[in-house]
Amino acid sequence: MRDPVPTEFGMPDGTGRRGIVDEFEQASVAGEGDFPEGPNAGPVELPAAEMGSLPDLAKILSELSPFQRDRAAAQVLRPGYIRKLLEIFRQCEDLEDEESLRHMYFIVRGAIMLNDAALLEAFLSEENVMDTVGALEYDPELPEQQRHRAFLRDKVVFKEVVPIADPGLRAKIHQTYRLAYLKDVVLPRVLDDATFATFSSLILFNNVEVVMALQNDARFLPDLFERLKATGPGDEGWQDQVMMRVLKDGSDELRQRATDVLLSAVQHDATPFRDFFTKQPETDQFQLLLRPLLSGGDVGLQESVLEILRALLDPSTMTLKAESNHFLELFYDKYIAQLIAVLSDACEPGRQQSDAPGAAPSALALIVDLLCFCVQQHSYRIKYYVLRNNVVEKVLKLLNRREKWLVVAAVRFLRTCIGLKDDFYNRYLVRNNLFEPVLATFLANGERYNLLNSAVLEMVEYVRKENIKPLISHLVEQFGGRLAGCDYVDTFRNLKLKYEQNQEWGAAGEHDALPTPSTVAAQHALAESRQRRDERSLDKDEEDYFSKEDDDEDDGSGGAAAGVSGRVANGVAHPMGSVTGTFSLRSLVDYDDDEDEDTADGDKGMQKRGPKPARQPGSPLKRPRLSITQSEAVRLWRCSPR
Repeated sequence: MRDPVPTEFGMPDGTGRRGIVDEFEQASVAGEGDFPEGPNAGPVELPAAEMGSLPDLAKILSELSPFQRDRAAAQVLRPGYIRKLLEIFRQCEDLEDEESLRHMYFIVRGAIMLNDAALLEAFLSEENVMDTVGALEYDPELPEQQRHRAFLRDKVVFKEVVPIADPGLRAKIHQTYRLAYLKDVVLPRVLDDATFATFSSLILFNNVEVVMALQNDARFLPDLFERLKATGPGDEGWQDQVMMRVLKDGSDELRQRATDVLLSAVQHDATPFRDFFTKQPETDQFQLLLRPLLSGGDVGLQESVLEILRALLDPSTMTLKAESNHFLELFYDKYIAQLIAVLSDACEPGRQQSDAPGAAPSALALIVDLLCFCVQQHSYRIKYYVLRNNVVEKVLKLLNRREKWLVVAAVRFLRTCIGLKDDFYNRYLVRNNLFEPVLATFLANGERYNLLNSAVLEMVEYVRKENIKPLISHLVEQFGGRLAGCDYVDTFRNLKLKYEQNQEWGAAGEHDALPTPSTVAAQHALAESRQRRDERSLDKDEEDYFSKEDDDEDDGSGGAAAGVSGRVANGVAHPMGSVTGTFSLRSLVDYDDDEDEDTADGDKGMQKRGPKPARQPGSPLKRPRLSITQSEAVRLWRCSPR
């Protein structure tokens, strides 16, 4: 049964109309009949393709129901219908008939929105495509006419690095480009999800068909590589034939093109590129890939390089352990130090920050994003590197930059480390007092409600909600006095309250190690994520190196032994009864003793126990009672596999 939910809150007694629910139902009833619905909707008849029927045709195609679209598409595909419509369009342009041209826009747009693949191919065929795009230039909602035809005729040039002999294949390439142009430039505002998916599917299928045709061409690839070897930087067509070489010698525009091609290939399958970078270090192509981040460049080029690095460094796509080890070793041994050095050099005291060579602010932010990715995806490798090279301290140097969004990027990196809820990072942050520069920057910011203020407050609130006790204690004990004046929010007051609650619980000996539900969920998700790539990443001993507890586990045997009751006779101890409030040395479940108490004779010692009487039929079974304490539950949780 559903819980009663009030649908209108204006009535104190909850009676009367049901507010928006009734309005929606009334609107639905009122709207019935506007469009014929259902598979039995009435037939649709399109008028003939004539100048006088343009208003009616535009209205019909704009108001069709989903169940009428197939029938309408079949009528538009009748022989000669599309050709007549486009001839009328040319007549309207010659006459400069603005009203008829607007009708033609709605007619062509409505025909495309019928979401029929055969209809799209007909409109985008070689003989119809320019008239189709021309009709879509007269959008009445735009302030001025668009010039799509001029762009397709004059700006778009099809370059054949290797001549393609098949005319059908060339036509397929042209059609694919026009589909993409129509989807991304001409009609992005009006396409619904279904039509957008149809466009995307047609583009995908065309790309597959083109690639398969080129693969089956016995001469295409040999001719391509022969031309690549035979040309030099000064030869005509050199810019169209090289890929990785452009990253070294090309302009920003050419490097962007090469990076786009490389990004598409890496996202498809990164394994061949990892093998190439690891097996051919003498070429040092990976260094060329990093150059936009190390020495500056176009922002779009830097972002493309970042996406390539993420794809290459993503352990979830590394299917083999050897592949993961070799490439990650190459990255952490040779290249990550160069990225960290860029951060350090850009923040040296006395240097003109914005003019420092190789220290473009956009590159610094992208390097921080890459480090956040490594912290989240790589386990022991990034931990070793952080521990040995003071990575967090170097990233936090960005707090001294005058670009506030770079300051926020440094806070974001610290927040990423905290979000893992990893004891290694927590101990590292506390031991090195890494909250000091962040909170100093926060206090210097004052009460300004900007992104820096929000980022620091969210980070502290996260620590409190997740009850990360080492960080809570460190923040309150080290910075409580300085943060007490920030009373315009409740964040620090609530943090101190949580600290006091933890102290009370610790003094009472309860709740000392119980994690929050969100902490358990985060640890479980992290364990599952790393378990999926366990064969590709690290041994358990290496991971446990960073997961050691600072304090030894409590020894519960003393308390348990103190609670065991028994009778001693002739030097033999007999445990009896249950252990209340302590952990039983005998078992976790203690059953009531149905046997009679033994009688002891001072002269003869212990009497031998008699046989246990049989349970009477119909008598209830004795229920076991648990004898496990809260602290023992914590110990069991600690010992359980995570």
